Amino acid sequence: MRFRLWLTGSLLLVAGFSGCGTPGAPQLPSLQLARPVEDLTAARTGNHVHLDWTLPRKNTDRTLVKHIPVTRICRHEGLTPMSTCTMVAEVATPKSPPAPKQKGQQPEPETVRLQYTDSLPPELGIAHPTGFVTYAVEEMNAKGRSAGLSNQVPISVAPTIPPPQKLSAQVSAEGVTISWDGAAPPVAPTGLAYRYQVERSPAGTAAYIAVGEAAPSEQGSYLDKTFEWEKKYDYRIATQTDVHVPGNSAVVPGDSSNPVEVFTRDIYPPAQPVGLQAVFSSVGQKPFIDLTWAPNLEGDLAGYNVFRRLPGGGWEKINTSLVQVSSFRDEAVKASGSYSYSVSAVDLRGNESPRSAEASENVPAKW
Repeated sequence: MRFRLWLTGSLLLVAGFSGCGTPGAPQLPSLQLARPVEDLTAARTGNHVHLDWTLPRKNTDRTLVKHIPVTRICRHEGLTPMSTCTMVAEVATPKSPPAPKQKGQQPEPETVRLQYTDSLPPELGIAHPTGFVTYAVEEMNAKGRSAGLSNQVPISVAPTIPPPQKLSAQVSAEGVTISWDGAAPPVAPTGLAYRYQVERSPAGTAAYIAVGEAAPSEQGSYLDKTFEWEKKYDYRIATQTDVHVPGNSAVVPGDSSNPVEVFTRDIYPPAQPVGLQAVFSSVGQKPFIDLTWAPNLEGDLAGYNVFRRLPGGGWEKINTSLVQVSSFRDEAVKASGSYSYSVSAVDLRGNESPRSAEASENVPAKW
């Protein structure tokens, strides 16, 4: 009997310890090791390398990051991946405000992007013109620990050349001519090639696009034919270095010249039409003279004017609206008449070309 009571009491004791009010297993405190950055990008202009990345929002144990005090900027010579950070700078990271808490949900921190510009030592490109460096970032916690390096990005250390110091722009009927003066460019080391890139942007903006290339020279020019008339543009020349080595290639943007502004006012008429011919014909009892000429090739051509002259008289325009094609039929002719013709070309802004050479034709008395 005593044995049964003891057993029953033991069962009750066990049941008491395993009841619903017992707390769960204790949780270990978070180490606050932010997950390594995965979206680091790097872009070089001249001797400046611009880094951009997103601060991690979660730790390696899936808890939310409270704060990352500092980010290490890592730069390693060569293309071999870094195992540890070769630090060149530290960046203090901002403390983001807490996100508003929604009922029943854990607040998510806002996305924070960071940037840093590193100055690349010019001596690296002088010593190894076709060499590379590798960049990474490392997020450190308050105890100076991290979960590892970010993704790693290679950047060429090839030297770049300075842009021309003096730039000018001249508008003509053929286009916008960009001319430059500057120091004679150096000879490119083996594996490298230097070039000028002519760039254009709507005046006052930074939306530059490449419109052409030219070999670097002490003096030179480039003709741009791809612009639009009656607009203001900024032109500049950016230098570039092309790297061509076995297994690796890169394009390194250099610095850009100061821009020059130009207004493409169109005061230039189309070319004088050529090849005008006049041929008499008739259908039944109605005579006419057909005119044909070589079409103008201007992109802003609006049409043509047709002029006629009788013997001893002056020129008169015989079309009521601009002729859209390079042909015209004159039906206002009479038997035994002699007619001379000339045509001109007109652009969209009303600039009119010189008249073409004359073409004459006679209408017979009978046909």
